[in-house]
Formats: sequence, structure tokens, C-alpha cells
Amino acid sequence: MGMNWFRWRPANRGFVAGMAGYVLYVAVVSVALGSLNYQPPLLVGCLLALPAITLAGYALVSQYRFVASREGVERHVQVESAALAFLSTMLGVMTYALLESFAELPALSLWSVWAFGMVSWGAASVTLRRKYG
Repeated sequence: MGMNWFRWRPANRGFVAGMAGYVLYVAVVSVALGSLNYQPPLLVGCLLALPAITLAGYALVSQYRFVASREGVERHVQVESAALAFLSTMLGVMTYALLESFAELPALSLWSVWAFGMVSWGAASVTLRRKYG
């Protein structure tokens, strides 16, 4: 079967580049601010967030264009994997929220929710591509 079931498209590269840039930028800024022990004022914090928002927006637009340019089974796989990832992320988050309330577990970072959603979306995409392709 080889790698034919997963083909890189320009929009996929745009999504990967945007998300990699986002993660790298947030990590570098977080480490830099933490090592300097600097709490930026509101305006500086907003200005520091603009490149991250731009990179995330670029990644989302790239993914939207990728899905919109697909036809038939490829579009079906993308839409179904997004729906499955959304459902699994929401069920996981709601379950953990109940455990936070009733079992007094520690609060969950939103980075964990984001990472869980992306991993579930990736796993659903790969699984459904293999199923349909």
C-alpha cells in the first residue's frame, strides 16, 4: 500500500507550517518571558499574541481551503474525522470536568484539551482514510 493513502498537498503543508510556527512561537515567547521573569502589561501581551493569532489563522485558512478543494470521499473523510474529533474531545472534556467537580482532580490546562483534540483529529483522519481508501 505504501504512502499512497496519505498525499501531501500545498494546503496540508500550509496547515503544518502554520501550526508548527504557532507552537514554536508560543514556546519561545513563553520560555523567554519565564526566564526573564517578566509579566508584560496588557498592551504588550496583546502585541505578543498577534503573531500567534496570525499563524493559527493561516493554519485554519489553509485547512479550510484544503477541505473545500476536495471532492467526494476525501471531503467526506475530512468532515467525518473533524466531527469525530470534536465529539471525542467534548466527551473527554465533559468527563474530566465532572471528575474535577466530584473527585477533586486538578484543573486541566487548555493546552491539554487542544492537544487531545488535535491528536484525536489526526487519528480519526488516518483511520478513516485507511477505511475508505
